[in-house]
Amino acid sequence: MKFFNYSFANKDNEVTYTDHQSLFNGLKNEDSAAIKYLFSKVSGSIYHLGKKYLLPDEDIEELKYDCLTLIIQKIRADKYIYQGFDPATYVIEIAKNKVRMYSEKNKRNTVKLLDDSMDIAEDTDITDSSPTDILNRLLNTLTDNCKKLISLKYLEERRDKEVIELKLTQYTTVDALKNQRAQCMKKLSEMASLKFTG
Repeated sequence: MKFFNYSFANKDNEVTYTDHQSLFNGLKNEDSAAIKYLFSKVSGSIYHLGKKYLLPDEDIEELKYDCLTLIIQKIRADKYIYQGFDPATYVIEIAKNKVRMYSEKNKRNTVKLLDDSMDIAEDTDITDSSPTDILNRLLNTLTDNCKKLISLKYLEERRDKEVIELKLTQYTTVDALKNQRAQCMKKLSEMASLKFTG
């Protein structure tokens, strides 16, 4: 959820901030011109950062707004104190931390899924099967809906935005799709756990 209205003033009214202090003061006052200026200053760097971590475009756009919202919240709460540095540097550091966490979480989910698959493979004497075959057998323990959501993401490697645009599932928003898939991943993990501990 976004806390600020980022519909910026038009380009003819653009304000250029010549020093870090004046930009910080503008952000502290929540001036739309200051927020717009900061957004334009960090937008390219965050885009390249997101691409480096293979984030889809819709996630990169969301990341930009999340980082802006976070710095404004920290300024409001006096948790970001101006010390002479460019506020843009702080926003980019926020973005770096967020993409690292996102990347690590995705790696953990994928590794756990494959680890669980391999455990089941050993338990059911299908060690000669490929990881994809093992994953397909594991997916067969789930509902058709969950199987489809996980297959689209991890086997077909489709982007969430593409899935929504092509109406490949019943979900109409990326958030709804992600939430349901997270629940499916949890069920998959639980089923795997039952399978090789039971």
